[in-house]
Amino acid sequence: MSSLIEQFERYALSSREKQEKFLRLVGEHSLELDLDAGIARFTDSHAFAFQVLGTESENTLSWLWAWADEQSEMPAKLTKASLAMKVWLETKGLQEYTRPSLDLDQADGTILSLIATEVCEAGCFYRDHYEGGAVFLLLYGREIAQQAPFERRELVRSLDDLIERYDFNHKRALLAYFRASGIAAAETKDAVSADLLSGERLIAEFDVAGRLTSINGEKRG
Repeated sequence: MSSLIEQFERYALSSREKQEKFLRLVGEHSLELDLDAGIARFTDSHAFAFQVLGTESENTLSWLWAWADEQSEMPAKLTKASLAMKVWLETKGLQEYTRPSLDLDQADGTILSLIATEVCEAGCFYRDHYEGGAVFLLLYGREIAQQAPFERRELVRSLDDLIERYDFNHKRALLAYFRASGIAAAETKDAVSADLLSGERLIAEFDVAGRLTSINGEKRG
């Protein structure tokens, strides 16, 4: 039986790389959702098939899975990914996350979407804020995957952002990203080094708990 944070460590940085690719592709943008067609259009230049994963409420501080959202009357064809996540969580022994609604301190939309992006083989996830909350979408499109992989500064920035927001093993998350990307990494008890797909070298050092202490000699924390 795994924990949700273990799944987060496995998928988070690969998912963040997909977000970086998406933002690089669309730049500054507006969003229009066509619920009938299941298409998300960004500034008239890019269109992606999408699934609705769920919503966060700023009022109740809770997450609601799309499959359980009876008020929005979302077409069933757009909630298939949320149902797939329900089944996947059950197979991982994580039934506590399959309830219709979750407190955000248990699991927020970002953690669930970072995992779902990989589990559901999406191009990336997208958080669309509205008054009182946000809806989380999974976007599907080859254009996203065709963008360049992480540069070192992007990988470091994404790792720093996750570290600031969540409690997890930084070393395991970085190694999981390298494995998923096919990057050969050298590992010692307190360090990991690798040549990124961008051609840049990254050397990360960690304490005994797997928390990041330095990157390429620059102290962290």
